[in-house]
Amino acid sequence: MRRTSDADGPDVSRRNYLKLGSATALSFASLGSAEAADRSGTADSDGDSNGRIVIKDGTVVPVDSDIGVRRDSDVLVEDGTIERIDRSVDETDAHVIDASDAIVIPGFVNSHLHTWQAGVRGVAGDWSFSEYLDTMLGEISSHYRPVDAYLGNLFGAVEQLNAGTTTILDWFHIANSPGHTNRAIDGLEDAGIRAVFAHGPPGDDSATWWENSTEPHPDDIRRLHRERFPTDDERLTLAMGIRGPDYSTDEVVTQDIELARELGIPASMHIGSLGPGGVETLDELGLLGDDLNYVHANRLTEDEFDLIGDSGGSVSTTPEVEMQMGMGMPALRETIDGGGIPSVGVDIVSNVSGDLFTQTRMALQVQRALDNQPAVERNEQIETVSLPAERALELATIDGARALGLEDEIGSLTPGKRADITLIRTDDINTSPVHDPVETVVFQAGVANVDTVLVDGEIVKLDGDLYNETARKHRDRLMESGRRILRESGLR
Repeated sequence: MRRTSDADGPDVSRRNYLKLGSATALSFASLGSAEAADRSGTADSDGDSNGRIVIKDGTVVPVDSDIGVRRDSDVLVEDGTIERIDRSVDETDAHVIDASDAIVIPGFVNSHLHTWQAGVRGVAGDWSFSEYLDTMLGEISSHYRPVDAYLGNLFGAVEQLNAGTTTILDWFHIANSPGHTNRAIDGLEDAGIRAVFAHGPPGDDSATWWENSTEPHPDDIRRLHRERFPTDDERLTLAMGIRGPDYSTDEVVTQDIELARELGIPASMHIGSLGPGGVETLDELGLLGDDLNYVHANRLTEDEFDLIGDSGGSVSTTPEVEMQMGMGMPALRETIDGGGIPSVGVDIVSNVSGDLFTQTRMALQVQRALDNQPAVERNEQIETVSLPAERALELATIDGARALGLEDEIGSLTPGKRADITLIRTDDINTSPVHDPVETVVFQAGVANVDTVLVDGEIVKLDGDLYNETARKHRDRLMESGRRILRESGLR
């Protein structure tokens, strides 16, 4: 795909982004290349363009039924806001991005990610859930230092941007000290991603925090709320990662949720992967609400999904991890039928694919297979496919935004929302020709096709190249960090 420079001058960049990777993948080997060191700058929403960007001649899939798919259309971004979608937008004083060979979609929303585990990528591919709890939360997490939390979050978030994901819920459960937490937040800031930072428990004593815990949530969250998240209108916002009824006593669950509500922030919990009953407990305690996010939920009962839906709660499905680790089948259908807000997440790159293309496709196709199974067992052919591709794209965008309480800001290319935008190339061998742009995104595209990414109107990836000088400089430190952690954990 081609791009033009600003109408009035050369490319400029407030953050002085430098090239990170190639169009095909973000590999660590490319981060410190000579080419990366020599190239600097990209056009963002500042400088000569006066915060004005025109995405030109794209196939726009806004995930907004009031607008609909528009071919050969322009998207105008001003000061980080989507202003309008039209056939022809005035390019005067604007940075122009040529999207004539691209599908323009909202940035993906990853509703559940333990971002810190990027430093120990690819160690848990053969683990069961109990092995994960014992090894990751019982051993590895205790060897993380504040700098390791920083590097994991920096590179874990950059990986998400590379894959077209502009927003994550970062479920941070190695809050071993205020220093760990501060540095993790710094990593997200330096990555340039939009994130809901879900402050969780420490990761240095799993018996204390994850086995019918009697310990209330660390009080450090009050400091975070006061010092690091004084407002809720920034790119980074605060949430609470609680243990919930599966991992803590009723008294602790009550204290934790009441604390989150006192601070005015949402709470997210892992629930239902060990068995049913957790949501019923929350109901009995009078704690259900639309500020609760339920992760996995595989073994919950139909009545519990109804309780989630009736209370306005959301469910984060992470299909690849759930099926491998024996948690149960992804609960997408149950969430939809119960009226809850469905969403999709990656969970852990220490285990599985870090991109929402893979997770969304898997969630959709697994659910289709489950829906088809009764006909298969009757030796019949199905008449129609249960969930359409369009529903899957909603799952990865606007539904994720709803799950995180951000639907008024992101999740669709609706004028007035923040400009979190992903461009997917359509002239690659696996995406050309495009007959149905939604199906191309859902079934054909992958990380290698992500050409350009904007977060809050800032260009963080352009022409397949990521721009982040901080990550480029710290590439070797991430590798050293991961090796040391695994060595001290007795795994290498």
